[in-house]
Amino acid sequence: MNEHATNIFNTPIWGYVLTSEKYQAEDYLEKVIELSSTEPSANKSNAGGGWQSRDNLQEDPLFKEFVNNTLIKSIGQPILKEYGIVNPVVQSMWASVNNKHSFNYQHTHEGYLSGVFYLQVPKDSGRLIFTNPAVRSESHPIRQKNYPIIPQELACIVFPSWLEHYVEPNMSDEARVSISFNIGIS
Repeated sequence: MNEHATNIFNTPIWGYVLTSEKYQAEDYLEKVIELSSTEPSANKSNAGGGWQSRDNLQEDPLFKEFVNNTLIKSIGQPILKEYGIVNPVVQSMWASVNNKHSFNYQHTHEGYLSGVFYLQVPKDSGRLIFTNPAVRSESHPIRQKNYPIIPQELACIVFPSWLEHYVEPNMSDEARVSISFNIGIS
């Protein structure tokens, strides 16, 4: 008997460690902390006291080089080119500060690609959990479970915008700080 198993309907997720952003990340972190103390929180998927910025940080001069060189040229263009999509742009970008017990409800994004870049990640500050998109398999024993990612500083996780995900509660006394983004076309 010859046996062969194939997984179908795979969902790509891309992971990067942006070591080239090490020093700029310190400036980004400082800016996000400043914004969190001067601007009210947007109410999106954040819960438990988590703060989210306005979603147009890509227009801020501090983030323009990061957006154009890293998110578009190094990440977005190569990925989307594989799917025949050209001229990507960052449609929205925002920061999140999750203090102790803060988390993010399950949600999706707009655009083609979404991602998160981690600026500060204390131990036990919550994993990013991708939800299995095969909803009909939920109660079946032959299925893939949800996929957790343990965040780390300078990591950038990119995924199709339609992929549902959530963030577990931060159990650390320190804040987890990240920048999220959506990439689409102009």
